[in-house]
Amino acid sequence: MSIEPIGFVVLLLGVLSMLNGARFAITALCLSTLLGAAAALQLPALGGSSIQPSHLLVLFLVMTVLLRPVQMQATLASIAYPGPGFWFACYILFSVVSSFFLPRIFAGATLVYSSARDPSGMMSTVAAPLAPGSSNISQSVYLLGDLACFAVVAGLARLGYGRFIAQQLIVASIACFAFALIDLVSFQIGQAQLLDIIRNANYTMHTAETIHGFKRIVGPFPEASAYGAVALAYFAFTLMLWLERVQSRMAGLATLLIGPTIVLCTSTTAYVAGVFLVCMFVLFCLKRLIGGSATTPHMTFLAITLFFIPCAITALSLVPDAWNSIAGLLTTTVSDKLQSQSGEERTAWNTLALIAFVDTATFGAGLGTVRASSFIAALLSNVGLTGTALFAVFVYSLVRAAGRYKSGDRETHAIGTAAVMASIAQIGSAAISGSGTDLGLLFSTSAGLAVGCLAGAYVPRHRAASSPANRRPLEASASPLRAPMYSAP
Repeated sequence: MSIEPIGFVVLLLGVLSMLNGARFAITALCLSTLLGAAAALQLPALGGSSIQPSHLLVLFLVMTVLLRPVQMQATLASIAYPGPGFWFACYILFSVVSSFFLPRIFAGATLVYSSARDPSGMMSTVAAPLAPGSSNISQSVYLLGDLACFAVVAGLARLGYGRFIAQQLIVASIACFAFALIDLVSFQIGQAQLLDIIRNANYTMHTAETIHGFKRIVGPFPEASAYGAVALAYFAFTLMLWLERVQSRMAGLATLLIGPTIVLCTSTTAYVAGVFLVCMFVLFCLKRLIGGSATTPHMTFLAITLFFIPCAITALSLVPDAWNSIAGLLTTTVSDKLQSQSGEERTAWNTLALIAFVDTATFGAGLGTVRASSFIAALLSNVGLTGTALFAVFVYSLVRAAGRYKSGDRETHAIGTAAVMASIAQIGSAAISGSGTDLGLLFSTSAGLAVGCLAGAYVPRHRAASSPANRRPLEASASPLRAPMYSAP
């Protein structure tokens, strides 16, 4: 194991998190999820795996919570039955168990594209017989980190940190735009190496590619599709907050900044998932309009998507040069994608992944064994029907929790709903181009925030056992603007 220079910074932030408490730790974690191409640690013994700063910070986040009993109680309560956290925990734990047993049970049963990387960071381009590998271990560690992040964020949200976490996600979305701007400017002036300090992971970097004269925006990530998926999640989160008039100035600014970068990033994943997401928001606003509860932001969004954007497209078609450039970009990234070399490779990955699902009698080959190009194909081929069903139950319970919330603090409900939309955006992006079953720490953060905000305030056991005259819920009696009770400094 070797520590990269950025790793020392992360270790310092981790120590400061333990000293300063959950607020500092959450701030560091939210910003670190943007460093998708960075490595804090290098692990040559595990096939050249790189540990990202965000995953290392999760360890310190957990230790921060362990030092504060009330926060630890809330963390454990967030994965209790029958809430969504219980089903997420079941999915994660089943996946981890499958990584040990299934690759050995079905060894040699079929051909797969392995998820393991060689020491240079490259994945094999040749199908090989199914067998255990280092990726079984690394993917298990990542998923356990996802579960820890989810539980801690959900527990903190139930203790009243929901508004603070939402603020940090808004700040992270603005930082995401800033990285995209730096990426574009540095490329144009011939100084693309400016971001190399945060592009030190053992991955293949696609940082200087162009399509029809458009620079593919990657920001702090290794490729455009990764940037597009993260930017789309932030866009969904901030847009919902703006629509619901929660922290509307900051959320509106973040939406206005991050939206154009999604259009310009030239990512097929972002385009297809973005259309699906916009349709969901249109239906949401129409529902509010029909129900008589639409506000100015809802009407503004409907006017933009249903009137101004079609008019702008029509006007653009009258300018041949601009229209031809954009039409060529869309043709390359969407229409002709499956005919490209990348499209053919990804189709082959999914084909063998689905064959592996059948050849393993629908049990799957085990977490981290099979590489695919769709989250759905990766779920079926790695964790089989059981793991896929557990994840589906989790998503259903998450969406249902947002739908059945009828009373309580309006702001908390809006934050929870925005987090649900961000989670759905990430699932949609992964369903198009996700290579594995790990949705990442940003998904765990948004899903945990949704569960925590929609579950209601957590009352510690020692308070629940006190007399009714002295009993006071943590957030029922406190404004979201105030610091949460029982939070450690």
